[in-house]
Amino acid sequence: MAIQHLSLRALREQIESGTREVTFKTDDGAMTQMVYIPRFTVPAGIWDNGAFPPADLHLGGFFIDKYQASHKAATATSRGVGSGFTVPADSEEHVAVSLPGRVPWTNISFPNAKQACANRKINGIPCHLVTPKEWAAMAFLIKLLGHDIRGNNASGRDYRDPNQWAYYGIPDPTQAGRVLTGTGPVSWSHNGMANGVFDLVGNVNEWIDFQMEGGIYTHVRTALTAEPLAEGASSVDVHSVSEADDWDGHADTIVLDHGGAEVSYRITSITALGDGRYDVRSDGIIDNAGGYAAGTAVRLEKRYCMIPGGSAAYLAEDIDDQTLTFTVRDRVDAPGSSGFEPGDTLQIDLEQVVVASVDGNTITVEARGANGSSVLSHPAGRPVAKLSPQAGNHDPASTSEHGAYQYGMIQSLRTEPDLVPLAWPKTVGSSAGEWMDRFYWRNYRARAANRGGYWDSGSNARAGFYLYVYYVPSYVDASRGFRAALHLP
Repeated sequence: MAIQHLSLRALREQIESGTREVTFKTDDGAMTQMVYIPRFTVPAGIWDNGAFPPADLHLGGFFIDKYQASHKAATATSRGVGSGFTVPADSEEHVAVSLPGRVPWTNISFPNAKQACANRKINGIPCHLVTPKEWAAMAFLIKLLGHDIRGNNASGRDYRDPNQWAYYGIPDPTQAGRVLTGTGPVSWSHNGMANGVFDLVGNVNEWIDFQMEGGIYTHVRTALTAEPLAEGASSVDVHSVSEADDWDGHADTIVLDHGGAEVSYRITSITALGDGRYDVRSDGIIDNAGGYAAGTAVRLEKRYCMIPGGSAAYLAEDIDDQTLTFTVRDRVDAPGSSGFEPGDTLQIDLEQVVVASVDGNTITVEARGANGSSVLSHPAGRPVAKLSPQAGNHDPASTSEHGAYQYGMIQSLRTEPDLVPLAWPKTVGSSAGEWMDRFYWRNYRARAANRGGYWDSGSNARAGFYLYVYYVPSYVDASRGFRAALHLP
């Protein structure tokens, strides 16, 4: 859909007028600077030759850290905390803050970054690690505003800028190439102004609250049972479904708390009843003695394959290192994939295999340990991922948990209702597309996501869409940090 110049200008002015920089005093007595991102709409079809977004995309309405997070004890010469530190829950000492001129809080794992954010409370409300939707909102907003954002992707400056003093941030004395938070030129902010959010491109990769395993992402909606659920029932009415406005009414499983132990049931159908209520039917019966009370919390889960042009499933049985034929279950396909086919390379943990034939859910492979990978035994339930045909197969023989990987420049984004707000790559290629940035990923084990790029990303990180689903959640290094966000009731 074409956007008239004046209407786009008015939209930008409306967003800018609602953008507010706020300094909060946290409950532990620290100061932290955040920016309020007003609610805004990305008009349908504004990008990707009219293909994206497929419908108006409503985003914003949250506070986000103005700067990459630092420890409350950090200074311009010290991170304030050791490498790989375990952040205690509810600590008033180990709290993430957002302030300029500090050494960023790096060398922190994904779960500890989440805890450091939660330890920051504002009027009793805990902050949280930036979600994939919040990060994507910032990247979409940069593009919508027409700002040609810059950042530290070349050891202190943006590689596109002149190698001159004015284009550098203040060097971080603890790490070559890195700069102190918020010390770059104003072009490093999301809107090109001093009241903007800084360092969304470069300096350090930022953990966001997203994980996938074996190429599979499980999107979760919460809900409440609308009425008591009797033992032996095979359906339940639910209401208060989260993210209901973006829901297409589909899910794979419903998860209930069975006396402290979660029980999952495969969903066979979901029917909208009106007034925000849904009838959810499953292929099992409730076996909890006494059933469940009205108002019981449930999860509605839907799985997606996040590999561009790939597919993923789970082993239906244990296989040893001699097995050539095995079955899989619960396959999910990314756009452009019709499932597992002869010639496909599959990743099963550290091992790769090449498909010889497929009969329904039964797969026969040519041999074990393809491409120099290790031959291993695998338990039932382990993910089986089809490598993307759009990207190369790198380091397949590695025996490291950070071994085989793929990458490509983002060409287009996913358009499923759950994934549109995440700015997730649908297709990748060898050259820069409209989204300008690169996607790196691994197809085995649990991986937590980073976005934004770091001081050596160069042309791979230019616009805020850079995506790195590469490391296990426990990984720490000097190029990985985070920031927090906040929703007020």
